[in-house]
Amino acid sequence: MKVGRTTAGYRLRVEGTGTMRESPAVSEFAGHALGDGASTLVVDLTACDYLDSTFLGCLVNLQLHHGRGEPPRLLIAASPGVGRRSFAANHLEPLFRFVEECPGVVGEEQTIPPLALGALDMGRHILECHRRLAETEGPNQAAFARAADDLARELAGSRPGPD
Repeated sequence: MKVGRTTAGYRLRVEGTGTMRESPAVSEFAGHALGDGASTLVVDLTACDYLDSTFLGCLVNLQLHHGRGEPPRLLIAASPGVGRRSFAANHLEPLFRFVEECPGVVGEEQTIPPLALGALDMGRHILECHRRLAETEGPNQAAFARAADDLARELAGSRPGPD
């Protein structure tokens, strides 16, 4: 993943795959960028050929927290075919504002490595992402709800007990 400043905010480029491995870093960066007053974040998926459910849920969560309003603060750059396939399959397209062209980067892009989360923190992140998908109407809503419920039970069982 690479990030660069644009004239209106930031562009975050995901290359190859967008999975649960990359989504915590995307969530953290986007939260800081949009929380610190950047007017727009464009998530560039034009070089991404696969998105897993955790990454999609991460984007839904970002949209709910930062993407509403006019003009929208969160944009997704993706081609109508390949780039939007995962969104369409889960009926998520109406939630987002898509653009086909990305803004140019001012200066150099920086690489953002995946965050190294512990198992419990990663589990919480995956749970939050799947809860967002379970709240969204679509053909996989029930499956996402079951996955979130199963993960919540698993995480509850892994919490350290009282001394």
